[in-house]
Amino acid sequence: MNRLNISLICVFLFSYAAGVSSGITIDANFENGLAIDYRIVEPDTISFGPLSCDRNLWYSFKIKGVKNKKVNFVFEWKKNRFQDLSSIWVVHDTAMVTYDGKGYEIVKDVKYAPKEPETLVVTKYKGNLVETFCHVFREDEALVSYFPPWTNERLASLAEKLKADPRVDIESIGNSQFRKLPITYFRITDKTTPDVNKKKVLIVGREDSSEAGGSWVAEGIIKYLLAGIPDSNEVLKNMVFYVLPLLSADGVAMGATNYPLDPNGNGYVHFPDQWGDESSYHEVKLMRDFWGKLKSKGEEIDMLLTNHSDYSWPSFSQGNFSEDNRQNSKKLGMIFKANLPWRSLNYSDKPSKGFMGAGLLKVFPNAITYAGENSFVLTANYLNSEKPTHRRHEDILQDGELIVRSYAKHYELKSQENMPPYFMGGDVDKNNGKKGDVVKFYGYYIDVNGLPSTKVDVVINGMTFNMTAAPDADYKKAIKFSLDYKLIDPVSDFYFVVSNGKKERRIPEDYTLPGPFIVE
Repeated sequence: MNRLNISLICVFLFSYAAGVSSGITIDANFENGLAIDYRIVEPDTISFGPLSCDRNLWYSFKIKGVKNKKVNFVFEWKKNRFQDLSSIWVVHDTAMVTYDGKGYEIVKDVKYAPKEPETLVVTKYKGNLVETFCHVFREDEALVSYFPPWTNERLASLAEKLKADPRVDIESIGNSQFRKLPITYFRITDKTTPDVNKKKVLIVGREDSSEAGGSWVAEGIIKYLLAGIPDSNEVLKNMVFYVLPLLSADGVAMGATNYPLDPNGNGYVHFPDQWGDESSYHEVKLMRDFWGKLKSKGEEIDMLLTNHSDYSWPSFSQGNFSEDNRQNSKKLGMIFKANLPWRSLNYSDKPSKGFMGAGLLKVFPNAITYAGENSFVLTANYLNSEKPTHRRHEDILQDGELIVRSYAKHYELKSQENMPPYFMGGDVDKNNGKKGDVVKFYGYYIDVNGLPSTKVDVVINGMTFNMTAAPDADYKKAIKFSLDYKLIDPVSDFYFVVSNGKKERRIPEDYTLPGPFIVE
């Protein structure tokens, strides 16, 4: 987008009175809903902001009156969010749209530019940032969100589903400060084998409420642990997992990026910085009390993984560890990197004293700690491509499986070689078109053991089509498979099936993704 277009958009948006809508309405009155300072203007354009990184980092709202309409969205972010376009161009986050709350369309061609383009020097700029995208909706009602939401309601539903599972204990470290919501954790192990020699792993998701990927990967960890297959059964015989999918219960419930310091939301705190001894923050106290209770019962935490998901590279970052565990910490990091090669691996000789790992080591001095960024992208650097590829939450669930397999490999558990392939970034290049238009379905086949594919299919409206890759594909890397498809039906919903000859995987497992639709 050039400077003139950005300027014209901004002038256009603010020249119309709020509330003119062409029949479009917005609703964010639900958990995790957020649509701050928006104005609906002609023709079918919605502007938001200026938005603060302290309170409004995400957006998630229901929109009505949009069937077959092309709607323009413009977000103005205050200068404390970004000051360097290079980070945006590397990751290039986008928006997602769902009509049924399950499968999501990925919005194409989100653009970012400084509101004051004359301040741009190479990639650095001053002032606010403008994000723009447009989308044609196939249904009259939809949810528009910068990530697939993961809420306290979903946590409660998961707990209800698992409460009768004999491998699972469901408890809480306490209730949140303002909404008095339970901060739930799942203790998962094979109870038919004694705990005495088992390794203990603590998984914490969502310190910041905006980081939904941290909750999705925690769910993926739980899902794999309870899959009932030989590999995961072996893990449960030898390990105990404590999984907290959502620590920022109040932030998610109240629609606030960071924890509010008072119930009216007049003050905010960056929660991951609050783990020093001087902190008196409520949820920090609850977590420390939880660690103390485990310690008093003779439990030791061997591993900690805190899961995040922000506007950065997908990564693993080495946290705190004792000097005796330096090599074991490095060993685990290398396994993480081998199993999830789209993530970078960051080491630090002097980890921050403020993060959770430092606090944990005061109680469990022999623990190894890591932080993970569960971003919704495969970077261009990893794919050796011009642009990054966006992922959905189905991919983040697969990350959860691979994280557990990494721990199993670290402890040299059996049955970790007969693994299924993984399929990431599956999508279609256009969300709509005219009858007879050709669209491209694609995705990336990844096999940890380098096994070639025996099947990579896309199933469109119940019909199976074989996808193809370059004949000289190197299966030690991510392999792009694709299919050109002519639009015939009004909608072309889809899912993928992949196999390496040993194991098969369907993505998504039990529903379809909203495919391209015909607009005349």
